[in-house]
Amino acid sequence: MELTTTEKKIIALLKKGQQQTEIAEYFRNNESFNINSQSAVEKIIMGLKKKYGVKTMFQLGVVIGKMEK
Repeated sequence: MELTTTEKKIIALLKKGQQQTEIAEYFRNNESFNINSQSAVEKIIMGLKKKYGVKTMFQLGVVIGKMEK
């Protein structure tokens, strides 16, 4: 499954241990992304969960971790 640039960045920030509020703040301060709310970040994360058929952040982390191997 192909990820968007935004999805890739959110995954990278989650891997660094950032919370959704911190990720939203990152996007608000970075003009190259068109996201300016925590709600938008949450929707993208929910979309990632749906895309990979998982229900929790932990499961999403496991799936993404397996993809990198």
